[in-house]
Amino acid sequence: MRFFFLHVLGTEICVVSLCFLGCEKGRRVGYKCYLVYNSYEDYAGASRKCLERGGRMAMPRDRKEQEALAEYVKAFFQPGNWPVWLGINDLRSEGMYLFDDGTRVSYFQWRKHFLSSQPDGGRRENCVAMSSDDGDWWDHYCDRTMNYLCEHKHSHSNAWGH
Repeated sequence: MRFFFLHVLGTEICVVSLCFLGCEKGRRVGYKCYLVYNSYEDYAGASRKCLERGGRMAMPRDRKEQEALAEYVKAFFQPGNWPVWLGINDLRSEGMYLFDDGTRVSYFQWRKHFLSSQPDGGRRENCVAMSSDDGDWWDHYCDRTMNYLCEHKHSHSNAWGH
């Protein structure tokens, strides 16, 4: 089947299939499509599920991606606050946060509050989740189960865009 795309005010809409912004589901940001999974997995299980679906856990690399993801996740779970796993951890070395692809994280969105700033888990909490109410990051025990966010290459791109 061939797909035809209509461009309206810079937005790409798939005319033949059920595509939205070039992604079959979820939210497109740059060269990536993001999709929230409303099912509980620990960090390793969420990573495995994303891989099984042809993607990987979400790795927001800059403010633009982070803000778009925070908006998407908030709309998905509103009302309420349901954290989602991101593909970020410091399992290899305490305090050195890496994306699941092994690259170093250079943009952070840690929760900053006078009562509970993040990260605060030391050697115990090594995996990162994003709050659905405000998009802030928290460190958690990796065996905690929660929803998760996967990213997939945009269907018109050969690269992950980083």
